[in-house]
Parts: sequence; C-alpha cells; structure tokens
Amino acid sequence: MQEEMESDVRQFCNAWQSLNMIYEDYARSVDIPYTSLYILNMITQIENCTQKIICERTLLPKQTVNTVITGFYKSGLVELKELPEDRRTKTIHLTQKGLAYAGEVIPHIREAENRAMERLSEDQRKALFQGMMVYCQAFREEMMADR
Repeated sequence: MQEEMESDVRQFCNAWQSLNMIYEDYARSVDIPYTSLYILNMITQIENCTQKIICERTLLPKQTVNTVITGFYKSGLVELKELPEDRRTKTIHLTQKGLAYAGEVIPHIREAENRAMERLSEDQRKALFQGMMVYCQAFREEMMADR
C-alpha cells in the first residue's frame, strides 16, 4: 500500500512538472523567460494588478517580480499608476506596446488551454477539479499537522 501511494505521488508530481514544462517550453519558443511570461499573463488577467498581488498569487519573491516589472517598464510594455488611497502602491497597466506584445503571446496559451480542456469530457473535468481540490486541502492539512 505504501509503495502504491509513493508511486501515485511520483506520478502526480511528474504530471505537474510536465505541465509546467509545457509553459516553460512555450516561453522559450517566444523568447521570453518563463517568469516574465507568467507575470505578463497575470497582468492581462487582473484589473488594477500590483506587484503585491502578483507575489501573493504566484509565490514569487518580491525581488523577482520587481525585476520583471522594471524590465517591462524600461521596455515600454507597462506603465505604473499610483493608487490615490495609497501613493506607495502602484498598479500595473499594459501600454499600447504592451497590449500588442501580450496579444502576440498570451492568446496562444489561452486557446491551447481551452482546446486541451475541451478534449476532456464533462465528467473528466469535474473529476479533475474535484480531485485537485480534495488533494490540495488534504495536502495542506497534512503539511500543517504537528507543526
């Protein structure tokens, strides 16, 4: 039983790593670092995106996110706007150049994700989501147990 569980964990981790490698390979194919692609994708999805939000959702270090955003800024892909209620916090917005650039690389990801998901039956999709939710909750509980 223990060997079977260990095998299942390895299979799950391998599948997860394979999924991440697909994004990494795509990033390489469009000549952008994976982290930059990941952050660019987030900026296109989150209204009034901030570096703090990116850090919280991606678990990337502040310095990494800041380096990527600074690079985007220097390349003219993003502009930063102060929040009126907190001038220390700046929201990240794509410029026209940034919108054009994101429009070249991001839609392919979303289209591929959608087409891949369409290959699963409704039952398979529900099982995938349900299984992931149950696994994540159980994993969190186990990681926090006896700490």
